[in-house]
Amino acid sequence: MKIKKNNKLLYISNLAWKHNDLNRVIELIRKHNFTGMDIAPLQINNKWKNIEKKIVNLSKKLKINKIKVNAIQGIFYKTNFNLFKDYDENFKEIYKHFLLIIRISKILKCKKIIIGSSDFRRKGKLNSNSADIIFLNFFKKLKKILIKNNIYICLETIPFKYGEDYLYNFNHLLKLVKQLKCKWIKINFDTSLYHFDKFNKNIFIKNLKFIKNIQITEKNFKYLKKSSIKNIFFSNLINKKKNIKDVSLEIVSKKTNLKKLNTSMLRFSKLLKI
Repeated sequence: MKIKKNNKLLYISNLAWKHNDLNRVIELIRKHNFTGMDIAPLQINNKWKNIEKKIVNLSKKLKINKIKVNAIQGIFYKTNFNLFKDYDENFKEIYKHFLLIIRISKILKCKKIIIGSSDFRRKGKLNSNSADIIFLNFFKKLKKILIKNNIYICLETIPFKYGEDYLYNFNHLLKLVKQLKCKWIKINFDTSLYHFDKFNKNIFIKNLKFIKNIQITEKNFKYLKKSSIKNIFFSNLINKKKNIKDVSLEIVSKKTNLKKLNTSMLRFSKLLKI
């Protein structure tokens, strides 16, 4: 693995391309000196059945090409699970699915699982206090499996404008993570937060010890054609923080556009001064 000049390791989410184009994306990863990628499993297989076999094959390809997996994301996509509706009745099924994600992480030798699914944690008419109690109880029950496997959960705040009705405020999530008091439960900080709200530099810096993963996105997860002023400011800030090493670019696209992807990765490298 190459060590970058400013000690930053860059990754890109596989939500940015169709899996059939992986070989061409690997060429771009090499070209722009990225370390690897974030993996959403259903970008590979489109269904959870037999996903482990597909992940094993992917792992072999990535190993051959010396590409590291930074984090697993999209772990509740197409599961129809909802934490607040299914907690008592279907906890065993949710937990069983989470064990599958643990196995996927271990196959890919990945230490971080991002949880940012709005559907999974859509609280509906449930009041926030009741939702907090269920939320905390659920993640407390995951502590043992995280400790046993040395794997982090990285909880993500999602803007209200993206359909989130529960954890759309960073301070709210921060409060919950502090209450959990577990070194294996941290925060995934996505810059999508302040495309719609003001970024509080002081709160971010003060609470870096609770942030394990960072993703940079443009508004609506578009290609990085021209960096927003806010992302430039944020990148300049984290460039000064030597303890921040892993930074991901998240783009969401229904098809592969290698030209736009190439431009985005180039701009991302420049943002992080690689």
